[in-house]
Amino acid sequence: MFKKICLIIVIILLLIFVAYSAEIDDFIDLSQKDILRMKISEYLHYIKTNPPLDRLYRQGDTCFFLRNDQKLFLLKMQSLCSSQQYPSELNSTTTQPFSEGDINGFYHNYRETEEMLQDLAARYPDLTELFSIGQSIEGRELYVIKISDHAAIEEYDEEPNIYIVGCHHAREWISVEVPLLFIQYLLENYATNPYVKRAVDGAQIYIQPIQNPDGLEFSIHTYRFWRKNRRYNGNLSWGVDPNRNYGYQWGYDDIGSSSDPDSGIYRGSSPFSEPECAAVRDFLLAHPPSGSLSFHNYSQAIIYPWGYKRQPTVDNEEMAQIAEEMSNRIFQVNGRLYTFGLDPLGYPTNGGTNDWIYGTFRTPSFTIELPPQYAVFGGFFTSEEMIDSAFSENLPAMLYFVNYFIQDI
Repeated sequence: MFKKICLIIVIILLLIFVAYSAEIDDFIDLSQKDILRMKISEYLHYIKTNPPLDRLYRQGDTCFFLRNDQKLFLLKMQSLCSSQQYPSELNSTTTQPFSEGDINGFYHNYRETEEMLQDLAARYPDLTELFSIGQSIEGRELYVIKISDHAAIEEYDEEPNIYIVGCHHAREWISVEVPLLFIQYLLENYATNPYVKRAVDGAQIYIQPIQNPDGLEFSIHTYRFWRKNRRYNGNLSWGVDPNRNYGYQWGYDDIGSSSDPDSGIYRGSSPFSEPECAAVRDFLLAHPPSGSLSFHNYSQAIIYPWGYKRQPTVDNEEMAQIAEEMSNRIFQVNGRLYTFGLDPLGYPTNGGTNDWIYGTFRTPSFTIELPPQYAVFGGFFTSEEMIDSAFSENLPAMLYFVNYFIQDI
């Protein structure tokens, strides 16, 4: 009897873990005793001999960390702090221009990403073309790098366009790293890896590591759990969810997106109201993709249309096959299972990237949710140690995806 009771308790706890692994806008009350404040210089000295702390937000040169293990556990379970707790600190859109040695550690902020892209473009001028497709609300460039054997020439009739994007959601730092490391890998291994050479010679690969640079900077320098962009909506409300602002079935219902500006999934005032999304729209309309990948975290899942309703597309069989192949290749590297399907996470999304790209171009479009699998394993607090493993396991899947669209050359 005792064993049965224990088993029931374990099952209930497991169900709670799974239920809270989705992105939920729940509120947790934090008192001052739960929060530790430390100067950046003090923290950089502290982490030389201590494990990293989980940071809530930053105010000037002072950072605020969680010190209460129970509250930290609940935050990781529920995935999100309420931005209404610290309105005076969070309403400013000013970010600090810190770069080398900044508090984001091995993760890349906007400036570091810009510098890395410029460096790679300078080192591989024949294989790259770096350009901006527009500017964010706060005036940051929306960089895309093209990788191809004849990067300066448009070869639309001969080669497929592949679009890869990261960081729609600000707090998903690892979604910057995987596409950024893929850029570096393609260029550094072009001369020696036949599979890489086939991909670069046979396709025009467009990679945008950061779709939401303002939100990323705000998450790094001000408030770690920030999700949206930095649109001021009025009434002390900030931000539109870029992955609910695309035009296909925008505002289909108030479940897959929200009309409430305070919501984490606020869809904006109209389709493509956000310059970051409008820039992606205009770029892809001029460079129609044969396939696309959008990186997010967390959940370890591969998702394809439709997202706005639970209904397969006419190309469901092909997209399921591609997703299964990518999942298998990922699993073979580190043994991490990425589930796949129409709705592996159990919630709808309208106004999302996947649906707009597929609905507009009728080409395979996927979201890849990176590790960890559940909030209890870190959620958006993805450890720096996970960067390399997340990239290495997704590398064969990305190479497969690009090569899938290439005719024999």
